[in-house]
Amino acid sequence: MRFWSLLLLVVLLAGGSQLPAASGRKKGEKSGGCPPDDRPCLLSVPDQCTDDSQCPSTMKCCYQACFRQCIPRVSVKMGSCPEDRLRCLSPTKHLCRQDSDCSGKKRCCHSACGRDCRDPARG
Repeated sequence: MRFWSLLLLVVLLAGGSQLPAASGRKKGEKSGGCPPDDRPCLLSVPDQCTDDSQCPSTMKCCYQACFRQCIPRVSVKMGSCPEDRLRCLSPTKHLCRQDSDCSGKKRCCHSACGRDCRDPARG
């Protein structure tokens, strides 16, 4: 049960790292976003930072491999990704890595089977 609770926390934190920068940053939070975390989980590694203020100017404190570290920030487009309620029956396939891989206003969003370029959700 503890494993599933930890996995859920990691998924929620990873999803939160994809929020647009315009959604009201916390004090000390740098603009931009965190790249997706596709690396395997290393639970025994301690966090290297707790917030963006501990990172050099062009870096953000992001979760990667289940621990926080300073990594280069990525640009994030306006709007939020639409919710995907489908379940994937095939292997995960990513068609983009970050918003800048997508044309126009499209965002690189998590879908049932990986990430792909989608129009932001309305409202």
